[in-house]
Amino acid sequence: MSDCPNSMRLLQAVYRRLKLLAVGRSAQIITLIVGIVYLATFIASRGFGVLPDFFHPASVLAIPAVGTLLGMLIHRRPRADEAARQIDRHAASQDLFLTLTLLESSGGNFQPLVCRDAERRSEQLKPEKIVPYQWKQSRLRSVLLAGIPCLIAAVMLMPQLDPFGQQAEAAKLEEQVAELDKAKELTQERKAKLETAADEGEISEDVRKALEGVAKTFGEMKRETPELNADKLRDRQKEVALKWRDVRNSDELKELLNKNASAQHFGRSAEQMKKWGKELEDGEPDELMKELEKMRDTLQKLAKTEDPVERQKLQQELKKQMKQLDDFAREHVKSPQLRAALQRAKQQMEAASTNPEMAREALAAAMESTELAKMELQEIAKTAKEMKKLEEALEAIQKAKMLNSLGELQELADAASLEDYERFYEELMGQMEGQGRGQGNERGRGGDIEEEADAETDYEKKKTRTTIDAGKVLLSIKTKGLSESGDVKEKYQELVREVRSSLSEVIELEEIPPGYVPGIKSYFDAIADESSKD
Repeated sequence: MSDCPNSMRLLQAVYRRLKLLAVGRSAQIITLIVGIVYLATFIASRGFGVLPDFFHPASVLAIPAVGTLLGMLIHRRPRADEAARQIDRHAASQDLFLTLTLLESSGGNFQPLVCRDAERRSEQLKPEKIVPYQWKQSRLRSVLLAGIPCLIAAVMLMPQLDPFGQQAEAAKLEEQVAELDKAKELTQERKAKLETAADEGEISEDVRKALEGVAKTFGEMKRETPELNADKLRDRQKEVALKWRDVRNSDELKELLNKNASAQHFGRSAEQMKKWGKELEDGEPDELMKELEKMRDTLQKLAKTEDPVERQKLQQELKKQMKQLDDFAREHVKSPQLRAALQRAKQQMEAASTNPEMAREALAAAMESTELAKMELQEIAKTAKEMKKLEEALEAIQKAKMLNSLGELQELADAASLEDYERFYEELMGQMEGQGRGQGNERGRGGDIEEEADAETDYEKKKTRTTIDAGKVLLSIKTKGLSESGDVKEKYQELVREVRSSLSEVIELEEIPPGYVPGIKSYFDAIADESSKD
């Protein structure tokens, strides 16, 4: 009402204070309810372990905050006439202000009189006196003021109890989920790396360049320059031999080619693993790939079936397949990457069988790990192919050196690949073997070669320290005084036989490139022949 401004301001001020008191009362009641719910949840979590422990001392402060917010939203709003009644009670004004609030809905000549009296009285009244904010101690407020600090102390000091073992089970599940996520991340990283390597083709770029270098050297050979040919072939042989040794000692092959692997399996299992190893060495692990595909199919069936009997049967089948593959990877291949992929698949299958909640996700991760194991086998097979290619190149170089030394190194008319040169040199060597035969299918005997004492050669007298060591001193003969006739000769022949018997093992241990092996063997064969003649 515009004619009674002071009275209206007083009514509005009293109304706001009444409303604020209503909000405070609602906030206290709701805070108490929220605190009781918090306490019950806290006891269920920290005392009985039936709920996750997400409690922190700072979370207790959320109780009054939530109570205040809900109190502002949920409270009984006072009516306009309640403010007027409150003023009339305080001022003993005989419902003057209540009548003022009803003037708009009533008529009569007394309205100006009511407004005048209300304006006069409102000048003497103060809202804070009419509706004071009473902070007198109440039972509800005492409970709240004491309960909040007690809850904070309980959250800080009360230990986690787990009488039913649910928290331990939840922690184990959480740990398995974390391990599963980490394993999936490692699998994806390794797969990305192998996919990048697979883009190079059947052999890696550096091995391809080495093989192309051998073919290029063969193409540069000239029959009329045998000395230059020999230098080029020797340099190329060193380069390829170093590359062969690098491939031979790679993680993928250094244990696969270890012939001293322990044999813990017998019968059909041992034969199967031997076959797998041979295929892997040849670069064609078809049977292993089929076994991994079979295991992946079993995993897919296990992920789809709901029959507990069928699930148990499939799980037993998977355990058997996994054990056989893991034994092969551990004892015959010893590739850390392959073993890691199979171990992850094994752990994921165990997680799927022990935790039904994460069974589907764990089985999907196990299939990814199985796919990674296939890629690891392909990488090992690829490395084995690279080594075979390098061995073939070394053998071709050895043949070229022999043909060059005999003056029989012929040239190919057109540019050819390394395989073309290998076949060509093989045919030349075959023809030369046929030429050395006389009548009666007997090999001809060579005679003494005349030498010129003053002839100039590139021969340099040097002593090299051999790296071949079978674990014993070769041809070491100790005598004391005069020996009987034939003793030294017999000991010498015995030592020669011992060296020849261990020669293959020494070559394997020292990782001699294939191109050098024939010369080493022929050297010791010659020593044996000489010792037998003497």
